[in-house]
Amino acid sequence: MQKLIINKLGPVEKCELECTQFMTFTGFQASGKSTIAKAIYYFRTIKDDILELAKAKALNTVPISEADETLYVSRNTTLNKALENYLREKFLRTFGSSWSMSKEMYMEYHFTKNCFVKISLKDETKYSAPNYIWVTLSPDLKTFLQKNNSCLSVTPLGIAEEDLRLFRLKLYEMFDDNCSVVYIPAGRSMITLLSQQFSYIYATMDDMQKRSLDSCTKDYLERILRLKPEFSEGLQGLTAYSTKKPGLSKKLIAQALDLIKMILRGTYRCNNGEEQIVLDDGKYVKINFSSSGQQECVWILNLLFYYLIRQNRILFIIEEPESHLFPESQKYITELIALVKNCGHSVVLTTHSPYVLGTLNNLLYAKTLPDKYSQKANAVIPESLWLDYHSFDSWFVKDGKIEKCMDSEIHMIQNEKIDEISKVINDDFEKLLGLQDTDTESVVL
Repeated sequence: MQKLIINKLGPVEKCELECTQFMTFTGFQASGKSTIAKAIYYFRTIKDDILELAKAKALNTVPISEADETLYVSRNTTLNKALENYLREKFLRTFGSSWSMSKEMYMEYHFTKNCFVKISLKDETKYSAPNYIWVTLSPDLKTFLQKNNSCLSVTPLGIAEEDLRLFRLKLYEMFDDNCSVVYIPAGRSMITLLSQQFSYIYATMDDMQKRSLDSCTKDYLERILRLKPEFSEGLQGLTAYSTKKPGLSKKLIAQALDLIKMILRGTYRCNNGEEQIVLDDGKYVKINFSSSGQQECVWILNLLFYYLIRQNRILFIIEEPESHLFPESQKYITELIALVKNCGHSVVLTTHSPYVLGTLNNLLYAKTLPDKYSQKANAVIPESLWLDYHSFDSWFVKDGKIEKCMDSEIHMIQNEKIDEISKVINDDFEKLLGLQDTDTESVVL
């Protein structure tokens, strides 16, 4: 099982956890939930970084990606060295400057027993900057990169497709991971609000300005800009993909669409570059005039449905899906995420919402009921939404540390963690009631 270790990174003092197919992180603001989520993103995208570096090396001194014109790989640079250099740059674009970080900072990710990557800091005079970012690759990964240093050949049409396919399969095997990563950050509404202008704004940004965006946000923005044209016929138009790739039932597609409609109170389309929420009567609202809840959730819903239909294996990292949503809609979006997970995808979720956690508990509990109750339970919550305890984990982040909050006996999230903030509120209420009781007692005396 994959493992993440973090020491003294941002607000996270110590974190060590095994990564399951569905992970949730809850806790107070600035406790470190986003830092953990970004660390998972950082490591789980390394295999994609290697693929892009190998392509750049084969093409000899070309940008690693269209949006990053500062990093180049020459034919003389080894794949090992190119990866180390890129991971340093990627760390700065994900977590910010290392200068103010603790010298004891390190983070590492174990993909398999023999494949791991560690990031730490060095402060030696031979390095030009304090807290130099030091990249450690496992011996097996180093050997793999050496063997595949020049594995891609170039044809007049570009990289040979068969070479690319075989190398991708080797990477998946090396890392024991065939998931692409889709990061959906918090604070999405501003991006949606400026949807009409954002293509222009982003196109006019110079490379330095683009680099000032953290890697996760930049990835999210570029993904939206790239996928918008796919929604010209709305969500229903995407269902054509499902006929090309058998395996996803029409019932599940319909269920996903129903949940999206209940959350969004309409459906989405991008008409000639204009994003719209289409209502039941056929009328529409431009996305920048829609509600804050619609603006916050629309691209969570779009991305979940898009990759559900495409049937690519995805690790979704979603920050605060409940933002600006009424509790009922929080329930529906949690159920949609569960449905997508049950279709073969993985999920990392950060949340402040007891409604999200409560819904997850219901989905976990439904799965634990004896078979004789399955039919009746399915009438309450469709079986396609039930969650398996063995592929699920929930963590509480507080004071720089993480605490597992799963109850191993009942296979659910501990209720006291869900109700922690409610307890604080109720305690205040009890104290206020106590004031009146004390006054009454003094009068009697």
